[in-house]
Amino acid sequence: MRVALLGLGLIGGSIAKALREDPSGAGPLDPGGVEIAAWTPSSLGPRAALEAGAVDQVARTIAEAVDGAALVVICAPPVAASSILDELVICRRSGRLAESAVVTDVLSTKRWIMAEAAKRSLRFCGGHPMAGSTETGFAAADGNLFLGRPWVVVPDHHGASSAAALVERLASSCGARPVTMDADLHDAATAAVSHLPLLLAAALVSAVSKGEQGQAADGWRVSHLLASSGWNSATRLARGSEEMGADILATNAREVRRRLRALRDELERWDARLAAAENDPLVGRTDIRARLAEARETLKEID
Repeated sequence: MRVALLGLGLIGGSIAKALREDPSGAGPLDPGGVEIAAWTPSSLGPRAALEAGAVDQVARTIAEAVDGAALVVICAPPVAASSILDELVICRRSGRLAESAVVTDVLSTKRWIMAEAAKRSLRFCGGHPMAGSTETGFAAADGNLFLGRPWVVVPDHHGASSAAALVERLASSCGARPVTMDADLHDAATAAVSHLPLLLAAALVSAVSKGEQGQAADGWRVSHLLASSGWNSATRLARGSEEMGADILATNAREVRRRLRALRDELERWDARLAAAENDPLVGRTDIRARLAEARETLKEID
């Protein structure tokens, strides 16, 4: 089976390595073997992958990568993915992309890319491996990245079961757990646990470093010297690619705004609790402790 990886950064590179290494022992994507072709605009990642034995071919063009491929995996940010879909339509018309080929992706938002693929009538099944890192590029790729992690599979509205089955096999071959879900539910869920935290990490950095008037906060010169694990954990997502982050938030803006409104209401309640503590710390502490305990218990339920 020929697999074309369009994009070969952290996720695309980790897919290539996982298909080579079979980290879960679940067996290969195809018993007859897998041939991996990789393309990026610069070819830097694919060349490094070829030297590492993770891919078999460095494709000079998208058409060269998908020629004869049974599975095409778009491993690019959402905006770039749109232009890749246009190229795939051209490849299909020219015969380089087989009509039977399945196209999937690894994007963090699903409603937008599913709609874009539907416009082009591609044989498409959405995908999203729920694993990652703030590190980027093929150098950060890890064949064990997906081991035991959910890999969301989003069939198109036609419910092409054979396309979804192939994407599920890809996920299993990479050591992940395939989870079938529709695009709307996926975007609502990831807005809560991934995209809102990204926004909050960036907002926290701005609020603390710039202060209320957008100027450098008086205590920033001191407080950043005291920052430790708590600060690092809370701001980790803001250390990632701004290109990827912008695409994620822009293509899931509706769901993130919905979660943001709920958070704003909760922050108002926290402000009221702190105001009570400011007037009387002993009285205010009781409510604050109860809310912290509630959050802790909620997290214990899902750990």
